[in-house]
Amino acid sequence: MSSSPGPHDYNAIRNTIALYCIALDNKDWALLEKVFEKDVVAIYPFNDEPILGVDALSKRIQQRLKPVTTQHALTTQHLVTGSSSAKATTYFTGVHLGRGKWEGQQVTAYGKYVDELVCLPAAEAQDAEVEAGASDAWKINKRTVTFFGRVGEEGVMEGEG
Repeated sequence: MSSSPGPHDYNAIRNTIALYCIALDNKDWALLEKVFEKDVVAIYPFNDEPILGVDALSKRIQQRLKPVTTQHALTTQHLVTGSSSAKATTYFTGVHLGRGKWEGQQVTAYGKYVDELVCLPAAEAQDAEVEAGASDAWKINKRTVTFFGRVGEEGVMEGEG
């Protein structure tokens, strides 16, 4: 990547982060491989220890979201880029809709993703998307999720239980 990222790189970073939400809301877990590096380190408030690797992260998210339908929205965002890396802070709202006995109830999470991303040559980035005009493919290699608050019925996360 060149020493000064262009506007297409900023868009590519935003698209990488947005693709995560699309993967979760559509339960298309294979998309997570386009978002995260294989050896990603992920810190989530629902897990006691850091989650190591995209496969482990995918399995853990699948377990967590199995009983609900979700709709994630990204809002405020700040990006700082370097020659081959970037840091993004992105606020989110995640609505978790109950199913079965929890139909009609929801819990909404308000929080932020703090991501460290790397720019990888497309040939090394597995199946990552490469934005037209961007330097190469952007993937998240570290994510920290923080909740500002959660509002609603937490029972929806338990499912039929």
